[in-house]
Amino acid sequence: MALLDLGHVTRTLVTLVSEAIKASPVGQPCTVTSLPPDKLNDPNSVSVYLYHVSEEAAVKNQPWRGRPDRPIRYSPMGLNLHYVVTSRSALTDNFDPLGPYTEQLLLGLTMKALHDYPIVDDQTEIRGVKILQSQLVGDENQLRLALRHVPVGEAVSYWTAGSQPLRLSAYYEVSVVLLEPEEPTTASGRALTWGVEVFVGGLPRLTGTRGTVTFTIPGETSPRAIDVQPAQVAIGAPLELVGTALGGGVVDVLIRGPGWATARSVGATWGASVTGDRAFLQVQDLIDTEATLPGAYTAAVQVTRTSKLADGTSHETVVVSNEAPFQIVPAITTIGAPSPTGVFTIAGGAFTGPGLVTRASIGPVQLVTGIAGALAPGEFAIVSADALELRLPPGIPSGQSVPVRIIVNGGESAPRWVTAP
Repeated sequence: MALLDLGHVTRTLVTLVSEAIKASPVGQPCTVTSLPPDKLNDPNSVSVYLYHVSEEAAVKNQPWRGRPDRPIRYSPMGLNLHYVVTSRSALTDNFDPLGPYTEQLLLGLTMKALHDYPIVDDQTEIRGVKILQSQLVGDENQLRLALRHVPVGEAVSYWTAGSQPLRLSAYYEVSVVLLEPEEPTTASGRALTWGVEVFVGGLPRLTGTRGTVTFTIPGETSPRAIDVQPAQVAIGAPLELVGTALGGGVVDVLIRGPGWATARSVGATWGASVTGDRAFLQVQDLIDTEATLPGAYTAAVQVTRTSKLADGTSHETVVVSNEAPFQIVPAITTIGAPSPTGVFTIAGGAFTGPGLVTRASIGPVQLVTGIAGALAPGEFAIVSADALELRLPPGIPSGQSVPVRIIVNGGESAPRWVTAP
């Protein structure tokens, strides 16, 4: 648990050292204090002085257990307390040769005490004396003591910076001390009933999307169809979501478009239906209120399940699957016959709109943009959102069929061909 008075920790260390020295067979009368080293006045004394405090990075800005949604001021602050331990003998001040030996004996006894009791908790005692301060007992407090390795140069600079004579010292760290936070002024209501409820159905998961690309190769009379994963679908085409645990409740499909911060529900307009582990939709020209434009999208399945609890009441559980990618591609509905100069039109869409980049190619040649009604060979122009004008590049033999590709924001139309006049 947390505490507010750091002095309780220091008093605990003073008690630990004092009782350990008394219990030692080589111990001698000694005063253990929390005064800074330069204030030691008793003939034989040990100073356990808190000289520095640092924040524990492992618990920095972490929500406290049971309070995950509370502001950070309601969570404790983790601290590491740094102590300098120093011994003193009055014999040293009187230039008695025995003085340093006494100081070294006292410091050795102190270090042994802090080594023998590296963790101080409610059960720690020496000769029947409880070590942990009474204010800390009963709250699961544990003080972990560790001897810090302080380089010689750093230890020397600690004393010379304050113009104090160098003294034999050891440096310790006590962790992790939780500084008591504010108490919330409000709390959730009391739980009046409890129980374990079982809900049927697992978490929905999508493994992919699937679409069908249909095209007719020149010289053939029957169209061909291939399945594409991830799906590449135009407006009006069917879209299939493949996964597991997609049913068992009310299903909605959430679509996230390029640059959208949140996914949007397609509602009933896309006609979503679930059969087993598949969801079927029909791509429409609107996603909620946003226009459906070519580009990369993701789809997720949201399932709302209603179950009856043990007390007879109903409970709604909303679960959402992962997001699976698919592409909206431009549609080519008709291709006009080329004029004697090789100019023809394409109807479909969408070919223009906010943020859309449209490219066109005929055979191996990528067309460049030109002016509608005045195209040079190998140019194309956007007439409207649903119409393009193109002119065949030079060098295509009369009667030869060449593929036409329209790519908008990375989405490519289904294969189509045009025959040179």
